[in-house]
Amino acid sequence: MQPEDERPIDDSESALPLADSAAVLEETEDASTSPAGLGEPAPRQTLVQRISKLTVSQKLHLATLGSREERLLLIRDQNKLIPRAVASSPKATESEVELYASMTDVTEDVFRIIAKSQTFMKSYGVVRALVRNPHVPLDISLPLMIRLNAKDLKEVEVDKNLATALRNVAAKLRRRRQ
Repeated sequence: MQPEDERPIDDSESALPLADSAAVLEETEDASTSPAGLGEPAPRQTLVQRISKLTVSQKLHLATLGSREERLLLIRDQNKLIPRAVASSPKATESEVELYASMTDVTEDVFRIIAKSQTFMKSYGVVRALVRNPHVPLDISLPLMIRLNAKDLKEVEVDKNLATALRNVAAKLRRRRQ
């Protein structure tokens, strides 16, 4: 048996774990030297440019543990896994989730993940944002109508962007409460 120092290195053992989001983005920055190799740095890249060069696994890691700005960009990613990871990120705050719930250009899966989260559904702002978003499916928004106050029910009732069924339920609920 060979001592650990002299053991041949197996490729599966040499795989490094994913670095944190700062290290992932720094790697892309370090590789941005001039093509001539003179050590002159290339023009600084924006966050969008750096994220666009990442692999799917790096984006997943960034979606889960990245900063607020990174998650805000990744929530709109074309790959369905990335927005799911952003919506279920342990670092997401109530205000972020309220922003995601009010976005119209995210996938339906994001709304479903938010609606299933008990912690985020405790927030009135998240519930209101889900109900007032015309892209949220009715099976999510209709049960949430009961939790709205009279002022928000009135706003839902007159909002022409929302589904007719949602506006009718808002009118019935408001009349019943008066």
